[in-house]
Amino acid sequence: MDKALLFAYAETPVHHGGSESVGVIDLPVQREAASRLPTIWGQSAKGALRQHAKDNAKRWPSVTEVFGSEPPGGGGGDGRLTPGWLVIGDFRLAAFPVPTLDHVFAWATSPLLLARLTRMAKVAGVGGLPPVPQVGVGRVMAAAGQWGETGRVPVADYDLEIDAGGEGPNAAWAGWLADNALPVVPDGQGDAFDYFRAELRKRLLIVDDDQMKALADECAEVVARVQLSDEKTVNNLWYTEYLPAETLMVSLLRSTRGEFEVLRPLLDAELLVAGGDETVGKGLMWLRWLDADSGDGGAHG
Repeated sequence: MDKALLFAYAETPVHHGGSESVGVIDLPVQREAASRLPTIWGQSAKGALRQHAKDNAKRWPSVTEVFGSEPPGGGGGDGRLTPGWLVIGDFRLAAFPVPTLDHVFAWATSPLLLARLTRMAKVAGVGGLPPVPQVGVGRVMAAAGQWGETGRVPVADYDLEIDAGGEGPNAAWAGWLADNALPVVPDGQGDAFDYFRAELRKRLLIVDDDQMKALADECAEVVARVQLSDEKTVNNLWYTEYLPAETLMVSLLRSTRGEFEVLRPLLDAELLVAGGDETVGKGLMWLRWLDADSGDGGAHG
């Protein structure tokens, strides 16, 4: 087995910097050029994983063999450039937390996100995924009983009509993600993600692709960085965009060698530092490794 899915679940807001400012946002997150959905470019993910390996060097095999030489100007290595055997794809959005009036927040996903995940899972040899549903414009698939008696779900600034046939597909996908995409982190009294697995089964909403794009844009966190002067006046320095905590993303890992299986215990259920602002508590993401041996659609663990 030389391929696997790697899910990343945001413990804190995450800023993975884009290349240029957008409107009033000086430091936006990385987004796909066509869809404008948030992403974490493979080169950014590789840098974060490389640093994680270096910080845990006693557990890891040769960092250079796995990831290749240090980038030019990185201050490490002997000047020779050699490729590593680990191939890290872009992290793509799988589910995005959005505010709701009914249950504080929900995770939103869409047919496009689920179809991409299905396609990546096919490459990785992971089976058991439910069929990709179709959602009408302005509608949402949710368990109707869970989301009130009005037949509508208020999501952010939108009032979406519940798709009467959506409970089955929604429950199937919510169950698959809960079982397979969230990490298993024993805490002595069970598992630290047991609550979130249960809530994901109830709070997943499947919206149409256009609605997903709008939510991922409007519900990203934007924080003003300010400075307080000696005279107690506030200077606004810049605005930074973050993926909110509870965001779920997924990447495809591949190997050019037969040593791939050694990485699973080194990445599964690990806490990765990704993106900027780590000194103010940002950028923590939990990892979940899923391959053909573990991705059978069954219970976690």
